[in-house]
Amino acid sequence: MATTVPATDELMHEATDDPQFNESMYFNFVDGKRGFSTLIRMGNRVNEGHAEVTVLLYLPDGGAAIFFDRSPIETNDRFDSGGLRFDVVEPLEHVRVTFAGDAHVLADGRDLADPKRAFAESPVRPVRLTLDYGSIALYGLGEGDDAIGGIAGAEDSIATGHYQGPCRVTGTVTIGDEDHAVEGLGFRDHSWGPRKWQGPRWWRWISCLCDEQNGFVAWLTKIGDTVAPPRGMVMRDGNLSLVRSAEVTSTYDPDLPHYPATMDVTLGTDEGEWKAHGERLTLVPLRHRREGVTARLSELVCRYDFEGLEGYGISEYHDLMLDGIPAGMGEA
Repeated sequence: MATTVPATDELMHEATDDPQFNESMYFNFVDGKRGFSTLIRMGNRVNEGHAEVTVLLYLPDGGAAIFFDRSPIETNDRFDSGGLRFDVVEPLEHVRVTFAGDAHVLADGRDLADPKRAFAESPVRPVRLTLDYGSIALYGLGEGDDAIGGIAGAEDSIATGHYQGPCRVTGTVTIGDEDHAVEGLGFRDHSWGPRKWQGPRWWRWISCLCDEQNGFVAWLTKIGDTVAPPRGMVMRDGNLSLVRSAEVTSTYDPDLPHYPATMDVTLGTDEGEWKAHGERLTLVPLRHRREGVTARLSELVCRYDFEGLEGYGISEYHDLMLDGIPAGMGEA
């Protein structure tokens, strides 16, 4: 596995004095055969005294199981809080994700658009997860000697250090007393530095894996009036190339106002240009509120046509909500 990521960066980092310092790991996967997908994240905000813990499980029937907590922490020495734990078994190669706790089980993931009502009306079930992530490749999002740096122009609001990559995933999902063996492909990332959810005006993070040799990531973000340089990768026949240019055009479902339904992606690398078309299969909306400003994250499981290959992945549309309208709608 070719990588420019130092093994030491799999370790925890010393927190700065920024009030919103965050160190986080994020894991997703899609099991296209069995219909299970996950989005799992822990963000240690040690200067605020808590970790943001999110466990989102997309169910084959269109429902979702969701656990979210701001779990108290005192140090930034590990990812282990709120029933969720990340263990680096072998740096850059193997991370194990485990969770044991109670989650709300929603009949329709879209119900989370009204979280107060969704949590009040949905049953609570015990959920356990054990997922092993084996890296296919890892890459940084910076430039040149600062390859593990943050996204240019976004260091003060997203991260000062950041790497990610595609993975093969195996494990077990248990809901109530039902065990499900799962196997699929997904992505993981690790970042550290300030994380201000209300900082970006919008971002688009679109991921797809067709198999262990083919897939892509596109990431566009806008801070204020400036669109940061695009980031991401294209993997074709096992060869990974970093993105030099990217364009995302989205449509929005008239039956679900302001939620994305499809996306067309054009990616440029040193090896050429690549195109993909994605269609939403399931949607779960999340949000972060701070000082009266709401950042909404539309978390989509999508199926893609990537240069003639079928793939799956999770896409994240982050928008500041301005008078009820996503800031990036109409732009990407």
